[in-house]
Amino acid sequence: MAQGDAVWLSDGLGMIDLQFRGEENLIAAYVLETSEGLVVIETGPANAANRLLEGIGQLGLDPAELRHIAVSHIHLDHAGAAGALLQQFPDARLYVHKIGAPHMIDPSRLLHSAGRIYGDQMDSLWGVMQPVPTERVTTIDEGDSLRFGDLELDVLYTPGHASHHVSYVDGQRGVIFSGDVAGVRIPPSKLAWPPTPPPDINVEVWHQSIDKLRNMNPAQLLLTHFGPVDDVAAHLDQLDRRLDRWTSLVAGLQQEDLERQELVDRLAEDARDEMLAAGESTDVEGSVSNVTPFGMAIDGMTRYLSTRSS
Repeated sequence: MAQGDAVWLSDGLGMIDLQFRGEENLIAAYVLETSEGLVVIETGPANAANRLLEGIGQLGLDPAELRHIAVSHIHLDHAGAAGALLQQFPDARLYVHKIGAPHMIDPSRLLHSAGRIYGDQMDSLWGVMQPVPTERVTTIDEGDSLRFGDLELDVLYTPGHASHHVSYVDGQRGVIFSGDVAGVRIPPSKLAWPPTPPPDINVEVWHQSIDKLRNMNPAQLLLTHFGPVDDVAAHLDQLDRRLDRWTSLVAGLQQEDLERQELVDRLAEDARDEMLAAGESTDVEGSVSNVTPFGMAIDGMTRYLSTRSS
């Protein structure tokens, strides 16, 4: 897929490359054409709102038909543009897990937390996130079904990466929009990486959510980072293994009383070794670290390990 393309994956299902940080294949948004308007799954960050609308137009669709915005969770790279889009399209609604909804309505705590991580890079990375009006939010949870005309999406509660994470199952197409719970896999690489940012990584729960995806037996996973995965079983098995590998690695390194940057460097080195062992170019390391930076991975894993031992 060429940089910035918007493509049809199947009848009525399109994927848009949001060109995060000017690069291809980092953040995808998905568009579903229904008899009750357009459904967008994942918005990307606030500064990607215009690119999302351009992509809808590239698919030959009218952005004015946007009616429904569903996000897997509230992290800025998945839901940051929701408020801006709702301002522009007054007939649209947001669908988000009940734990995450208050932070979309009042994002001040979310933005404060992110600001501690990104500092003065916040605006350049993500843009300015706008609050979502309470009356335009539909909260969702495990077992809910969203019906938009001829489309039905079943909601799976899939925490582990985040406590407010859901996945959306399109049973008719046999696909799951899996957000971050099914990991990061940047084309053309076949390696699956666990995004482990703070604050609420939970490895045991994450494995349970991976099992939940596996038990649905989908034909395809649609990753936000990035795109379709057809070898579903192998991909999820690999993610399970690497999640445990990172947990064991970081736990072992902590016993060496290393400084944070040393932990980050060792995790990055381990990732490069895995790429080389798999016969893949380490060029993809830059793309992987753009969507799941090794520093954030260390911060999330060390926080998780500290809570597990307390």
